[in-house]
Order: sequence, then structure tokens, then C-alpha cells
Amino acid sequence: MPGYGVTDNGFVLKRLDTILEEIHADLTAGFGVDTRLLGNSFLKTLVTTFAGQIADLWETAQDSYYAKFPATAEGVNLDNAVQYGGIRRAPARRTCYPLHCTGDDGTRVRGGAVVATATMPEIRLYAAQEFVIARESFNAVDVAVAAVQAEVYTVGINGETYSFSNGDGDGKAILAGLKAAMESSTGYTVQVMEGGSRDVLRIEDTVKARSNMLALSENLTTASVTTIANFLTQDYGKVTLPAGIVSKMVNNIPGFARVANILEPVYGRLAETDIELRQSYIAKSALRSNTMVGSIVAELLNNVANVESASGYENDTGTVNSRGMPPHSIEIVVEGGDASEIASAILKRKAGGIQTYGSVVIDVPGNYGDSIPVRFNRPEYLYAWLKIVLHGEGKKLPVNYAQLAMQSVREDGSRLSAGESLLTQLLHDGIYSKVAGVTYIDIYTAYSTESSFVPGEDDYQLKNIPATSRQKVRIDEKRIEVMFRADADS
Repeated sequence: MPGYGVTDNGFVLKRLDTILEEIHADLTAGFGVDTRLLGNSFLKTLVTTFAGQIADLWETAQDSYYAKFPATAEGVNLDNAVQYGGIRRAPARRTCYPLHCTGDDGTRVRGGAVVATATMPEIRLYAAQEFVIARESFNAVDVAVAAVQAEVYTVGINGETYSFSNGDGDGKAILAGLKAAMESSTGYTVQVMEGGSRDVLRIEDTVKARSNMLALSENLTTASVTTIANFLTQDYGKVTLPAGIVSKMVNNIPGFARVANILEPVYGRLAETDIELRQSYIAKSALRSNTMVGSIVAELLNNVANVESASGYENDTGTVNSRGMPPHSIEIVVEGGDASEIASAILKRKAGGIQTYGSVVIDVPGNYGDSIPVRFNRPEYLYAWLKIVLHGEGKKLPVNYAQLAMQSVREDGSRLSAGESLLTQLLHDGIYSKVAGVTYIDIYTAYSTESSFVPGEDDYQLKNIPATSRQKVRIDEKRIEVMFRADADS
């Protein structure tokens, strides 16, 4: 079959008309009569029937051929094709919120315990695993005097001890003495608070995401402890909740008093689509790259959970470059993922003698009991405000046009990664496809690195939002405004 099937030009399909022509040519040569001219004869019906079956087999062969290549395979076939390169489709993930859980010291909270938002309808979150509200992993703690005695009172935090020797003072004086002893410490706020039945010494870490170990002398006790624990959203995908909105206790767990969401979550995602998998396949396959930066990025995307995007830069010169990177160094910009796992992955793929550069510093244990500092950067967020003006025919416009436009922009914006500028014209196609009756679109933008920024009318411009390699544009429905202006002739 010269020219058909698997050729140097790929797979060439033999179509039904070609198959019919070849069959009739062979029958004409054998019968001595041109079978093409027999009209609607029994022979012609028979030939057309089995020629159609042969054409179906050719199409099956073509589908089988293209199912072997990531660029053309779809669905399960794409999953099978990328596995040859050791790549797998990113599964759907729930959003993970680290919550500040407050309760009695030693309270055990089972995995799957439910908390919820103070909204209607409520959004539920489930404890990722069993955890203990304990002084050994506190972010904030209320310390109380167990017994007033003429002896030494000691508070130990992460190995550092602070003591107060009591003479004839009462409980409040003891707490005030401990507060004075701890005022020289950095990283904590310490204050004496009036409790319901007794005064307490409240110790809070200034870093809301950090856990600490507390040790107390026997004459002191805890009134309450706040521990950070991970909770997963019920739904898969990116679930955004305002700070402080998670406050409702669904399960009645003795000793578990209250909960709050203060920290940024690790956002989840829906299962990787075929298009996303093809794009990530190129980046992930660089795991076997001969370039160091490519290997590090692929290691992060492949083997560190919840990494949404990663990019790398190298300064191979002997001087500080325009990015501020020191000589012979690399800078990795990572969004999502656990900081310790990211640092370990960078160290695993980094060449010896190459420095790491960034504002996040994690000490990774070395092979000989030493500690190796690994640096990387998180992207700086550009908070985008969008004012979308739809022009078109009012009669054709759906009632929920604003919701449809916001949904389209949110979906397109979720695909932006660190270093990608927001080009407003790329948002047009999605709006046109979702909102009927639109003839023209104007998108005005304003942006800031401050999440609290609220633009005025003069701040909006018909411009794109440029992002540097260390920045990521964030789009949220709360910062999108959609309006409609009817065409003059509509």
C-alpha cells in the first residue's frame, strides 16, 4: 500500500472513495466489464457495503496511531501516552486551609472533624488528619498560675527559658514577672490578660504560620492553646474564603472551643485537562534535562505536591546581574507547595557550588548532619481590578450576562502563571462564546501589589497588566465589575 498507512509523513488515511475505486478497478479487470457503470446493482451494493467496513478499519488504525502521541491523544489514551515519559495527569485536589484551632491542652481532634463558614449556605471543611491541640505545637497560648508559692516559675519556648522568682506576690504579680522576663525575646508578643476566673499570660507568635514548643514548670498550667491544623474543603478545585469567615463548629468535640482561618490556603484544582496535560508534559519531561534549571523546575512540578507553577533563572556570570542575583547562582520562583519540600527538591537537583537566591530561606539537612540553607522566591501578587463594558444588542443579551462574563474571566485568569502579563484581548474570546448578543468589549484595568487597594475612577485604563518574572496576576470575582451599553442601532 504505497503512500498509505504509516509513512515518512505520518499516517496517511485511505478514504472510502479511494477504497471503492481500487475495488472496482480490480473487479473491472477480472470481469472485463466496467463495474462502475452497473447502476444500483446487487454487486455495487455489496461492494459499497464491505468497502465501508474497510474504511472503518482504516479510521480505527488512524485513531490507534495518533493515540500513541501526547500531541494528538485524548482522554485515557493521552494518560497512557505520557506515562512513557514517566508523567501522570495532575489529579483533582481540594483546597487546604491551615486553621488556628483553639481549645484545651491535649484535646485530640479526629480526622474528618467538620468546621464550616458562618455563611448561608455554609461551606464545610474537614480535618485532613487527626491532630492534637497541644502546648508542644502552639502558635498562641494562655498560661495561668496553677499554685501561688514562694518558688521559681519557668516558661520555656523552643529551648529558651524565662524565669521569675516569686516571694510573696499573688498570681497577677507572677505573670507580670514572667512577662518582664520575656520582653527581651523576639518573635513573640506577651501580655497579661484578665480571664474569666483567673488572669493569664498570653503568648502569641508574631508569625501566624509558625508552631512552637512550650515547656512549663509544675506550678504553671495552660488555660487554652491554639494549634495550626490543616483542613480540606468539601469540593475539589480553588475555593477562596475571606479571612475569619471559618468560625462555626459542626461537630461537638469536648475541649475544641473555636476555629479561625487567618492564613493563606494551598489552593486546590480540578483534574488537569487534556490541553493542560499537553502543556505540562513539555515542562515535566525536562526532568531528564541536561540543564540544571530545567531539571529543578521539572522536579518541583512532578514530585512536590500542590505546586501550581514554577520557573527558574540562572546567573552564570561572575558579577551580580540585572535581577540582583549573585554570581553563579539560580533563582527559582514557586507558587504553591510546602516550603520544606520545595527546598529539598531544589537541593536534590542543584549542582554543587551553585548558590540559591531568594527571600524564602529553608535549612535542609545535609548528608553529614549539617544544615544547608536553600533560598527561593514566592511570586509577588498583582491584585487586578477589571471593569468590563459589554456593547451589543440588548434583546439578545441573557439576563445573567454579568455572571457569565465574570465566570469566563475567572476561568481564563486561573490559567495565568507567575511571570505572565494579563493581556486583556485574550479574555475576549471566552466572553464572546458565553454571552450572546455582544458585539464589542472594552476592558479597563487597575492593579496594585496591595490587597487592600481600592481604585478610583481615574485609576482604570484601557491597558494590559504587565507582570515581571517575580509577579503573578490574581483575578477575583470581587474585583470585577461588568456593565452593558446597548449599540445605537439596537
